[in-house]
Amino acid sequence: MSLLSQKIERSELKEGDHIYSWRKSAYTHHGIFIGEGKIIHFVNPKKKAGGTGLLAPFRGFSTSGGDGEKTHCSTSFCRLEKVAESGVRLSCIDCFLKKGSLCRYEYQVSRVFLLAKAVGGTCTMAESDPSEEVIHRATYLHENGYGKYDLMNNNCEDFALYCKTGLWSTDKGYQGRSSQANMVHPTSKDKKNNDLWESVIRYATAIPRSFSKREDKDLGLRKDVVKVPVEELSSFCASLK
Repeated sequence: MSLLSQKIERSELKEGDHIYSWRKSAYTHHGIFIGEGKIIHFVNPKKKAGGTGLLAPFRGFSTSGGDGEKTHCSTSFCRLEKVAESGVRLSCIDCFLKKGSLCRYEYQVSRVFLLAKAVGGTCTMAESDPSEEVIHRATYLHENGYGKYDLMNNNCEDFALYCKTGLWSTDKGYQGRSSQANMVHPTSKDKKNNDLWESVIRYATAIPRSFSKREDKDLGLRKDVVKVPVEELSSFCASLK
């Protein structure tokens, strides 16, 4: 486990791994490796090309703008969605990476490691479940759907984190568990703050505050998350509305 890089070789991949790849050096895309060169991941079904990385100061903001391959993949299963327009896709590793580096998301890291990382969306203090449970969740969601894609509230990192841990937030106002989204997500105080000078200060201190959010909002420390069986996820989410 390295502070500088979490790049791995394909030969190091293990079934159930949460992997990610940089897109345009501005954001990352996440998925679950299920073996045989196959990745199950969650994309925005309404977008056909890569995202724009609008939050450049927070390099690593997790988003997904679809696969957007310009060439046809010869792999028969690639980009398969068993639930049409669900955004949960089965892709080959080449199309998932899109020539980017292969990186592995780290689980059960120390507080020191978490805070020392230069970007969010690469690790968590939460513990991963066994690989067979991880693959079961990912496969089930591919076959049954995962809900509506939302950049801040339900993105590709959220998908992979749920597959790995089975944890879901009980917060009716904001269920997002993505560490990258949480770093920039405004607090209720921020939303109510209309004073110009205070707003200037808030934006000027956005980056250091985002680092403190990394710990406060980390999935492994949050008190608003509960274990939800994948077969009950749809009904559980409906109960929060």
